[in-house]
Amino acid sequence: MRLKEIMNWIEQIAPLYLQESYDNSGLIIGDEDQMIDKAVVCLDVDEAVLEYARENGARLVISHHPCVFRSLKTFSPKSPEGSILYSAITHGIAVYSAHTNFDSARGCMGDMICQELELDEVNVLIPSNIPDSGHGIGRWGFYKSSLSFGSFLRILGNKLGMKSMREVGTRPEQIYRVAVFNGSFDNSCMDELLRVKPDVLLTGDLKYHDALVLKHHGIYTIDAGHYQTEIIFVRGLSDMLKKAFPMLEVLCWEGTDIFKVLYSID
Repeated sequence: MRLKEIMNWIEQIAPLYLQESYDNSGLIIGDEDQMIDKAVVCLDVDEAVLEYARENGARLVISHHPCVFRSLKTFSPKSPEGSILYSAITHGIAVYSAHTNFDSARGCMGDMICQELELDEVNVLIPSNIPDSGHGIGRWGFYKSSLSFGSFLRILGNKLGMKSMREVGTRPEQIYRVAVFNGSFDNSCMDELLRVKPDVLLTGDLKYHDALVLKHHGIYTIDAGHYQTEIIFVRGLSDMLKKAFPMLEVLCWEGTDIFKVLYSID
């Protein structure tokens, strides 16, 4: 099939007009008419995933995070960002990214996380400016009956693979209402969080001063990090692609969290 067919399908479920103004979702490298029979889905584009694509004969890499955010003056293999583009172009690998449009789109990132959390009555935290579309940033929902804190932690570990997290505020004994803001927490949602009053907010990349505000307002928060709140993109989009294009071979590359936990020595 042609790359254009895959692009059109992705942009039907996650339209590019949903992306934030700073974003660079869409086709980064490649020819829309390029023939594709194998693709790799990943969170970030780096040399490791490009090597994996080359070794497996994949001509397309679909990432969540764009490998280019700002203007580049060189595609030299000696520059950090330029080397990735140089490698992809040299080996004929197309690169497509679905970033904040996929975060916002109905049925995509936020809803995938809520599905794994087994939440009911899922709502959009900050709706898009398209009425009744179901698009928007962040999600919140309920459990049919309250869970113990321990049961909720087990879901985070077993369903979402979250093993190492930070917390802010007082742990609730029971959890009924949950808010989700994947990736980097944006304090523009603070008013909505105060309205929703979740028992727990699950997010990533929480800044210190935002944490102070959340604690002040009594919103218990789990910061699971950027990687752990978005790696579901790989499995989620891969499953969707396999259903949409049975003839397309889809490979997953999860990579690893760039952050490691460092402990002091007595």
